Amino acid sequence: MKKSYVTTKQGDTGKTKLPDGHWVSKDSEIIECLGSLDSLRANLSYLRLQILQSDNPHKIFLSDILLWLIHCCFITGTQISDPSGVLTPPNHPRLTQKHLNQLEQWQAQLEEQLQLPRKFVTSASNTVSAYADIVTTVAREFERRLISLRKNQPDETNEVFIPFYNRLSDFLFIVARILDNNDFNTVDYTLIQ
Repeated sequence: MKKSYVTTKQGDTGKTKLPDGHWVSKDSEIIECLGSLDSLRANLSYLRLQILQSDNPHKIFLSDILLWLIHCCFITGTQISDPSGVLTPPNHPRLTQKHLNQLEQWQAQLEEQLQLPRKFVTSASNTVSAYADIVTTVAREFERRLISLRKNQPDETNEVFIPFYNRLSDFLFIVARILDNNDFNTVDYTLIQ
């Protein structure tokens, strides 16, 4: 039988090996953080496919940004799993202030095209914008995992991670509103009186 490149059976005891050779429990903070990041990456990928299948006029622009963000997730994962950079090739990309600046620039560019209501948006107006709202919550969950990792292992995280992923949830909220096509469902407390 051909050897599997996926199944090693090394994790059958509930531990996993980090790139530096250290074994940690699969529920350790670093693994929880990496798992949350993997969830974010997978959800960004699915959102990208949903946007590409939509009729939104911004779909190519948004798709390109989401592909960029997916790559940011990969370089973040590399930095989290090898914080000292001992095993990472010297020319491997790192998440930096440049990436944060780019994300902020794209958010500002999209926000200029919106006339956001002065009330809270209660729900999306279509399935693609609703999924973008879900991905926003996944990004916020990953940010919380980063904060926990940072608090308990301050040397394990890059200084730009928390601002970048904090901004990502804001960016994804704006993406969801762009996908609403200016059809906003806002809070209306008369519905519960």
